[in-house]
Amino acid sequence: MGEKDQAKDGVKGLGPLPELEVLVGQMIVMDLRGTELTAEAGEWLEKGWLSGFLLFPGAEATPMQVRKLTDEIRKRSAAHPALISIDQEGGRVTRLKNGFTQFPAMRNLGAKKDESLALEVGKILGREMRAVGINTDFAPVLDLDLNPENEVIGDRSFGKDPELVAKLGIALMRGLQSEKIIACAKHFPGHGASREDSHLELPTVAIDRQTTRSRELVPFQKAFAAGVDTVMIGHIKYPAFDKYHPATLSERIIGELLRDEMKYNGVVIADSLEMKALEGIPLEDRAFMSVRAGADILLIAEGMESAKRVHTGLCAAVKMGALGMDRIFPAWERVGKLKSKLLNSTDFPAPGSLDQMVGIDRHRAIADQFARLS
Repeated sequence: MGEKDQAKDGVKGLGPLPELEVLVGQMIVMDLRGTELTAEAGEWLEKGWLSGFLLFPGAEATPMQVRKLTDEIRKRSAAHPALISIDQEGGRVTRLKNGFTQFPAMRNLGAKKDESLALEVGKILGREMRAVGINTDFAPVLDLDLNPENEVIGDRSFGKDPELVAKLGIALMRGLQSEKIIACAKHFPGHGASREDSHLELPTVAIDRQTTRSRELVPFQKAFAAGVDTVMIGHIKYPAFDKYHPATLSERIIGELLRDEMKYNGVVIADSLEMKALEGIPLEDRAFMSVRAGADILLIAEGMESAKRVHTGLCAAVKMGALGMDRIFPAWERVGKLKSKLLNSTDFPAPGSLDQMVGIDRHRAIADQFARLS
């Protein structure tokens, strides 16, 4: 089917192709700080020029404040259901704090080696997020805890054994998905062996392909087989696969390794484009290179102005012919199918029931089971 035919006939279940600004907009997820939706962000959401938000509500935000925010987001995104996402891993990467169950780091859960406990943790995380209207969790972390000097991953990992990380990660993923939460395997192809923090500089993992396939890639491959909804690509350089580009900008890693070799057909999310790992590359170029490499969704972590720059730049790249519809269309199709599958449900718990679902004693008792390493 040619591009004109696609535009005319659309995709079964998704309807005809919308205007370019919507096609590109559905590839952008922007950070939202606090518990208020700004007028401009709401307008862009209504038009479909944003795919959704990554929430940073603040440590003091109450469950009711978060729920009011997500209700407003859903109301404003009726035509293009929004990804309402968050980093709620447990341990030090926990965005929902005030009134929510606080889980220890996943290293502690890994020490338990208890698959059923990991499943229950995923269910509780999912239940509390769904109660406040969140539909996407950027978890589980499938990186391996391989380098004691690695401070960015470290205790966020279930451990160093690929099979254990796969088993517990998949269990947590299934728990999230059982509560209608979109799960995300991260940070492909693996951030655990690096020393550097990609928030601050570009990490390099200098290992050969065979080692990578038998170690770092094992949890991801098993999660793909188990049906994880999305995968997040990290700003990590693997010279054995691509000497010149980090994974987020690499056609060899996203296209050849992830898509062709590992047969992953789901949504690919590029980690925040503003991280200093990509310093020196203009923001618009980072976005262009990541989409060209195969990313379906770009995370923007510095607000509306950055999101507008990325949106404008990608639209211009398509109009100039630098980016073809052979890249934009599959991204729109994958994101659209994910949303139609998981985001059309309106059966959220009543706001008045939050105190019976969030931070309750039974949930805290589960968290206490791995509060200390054993």
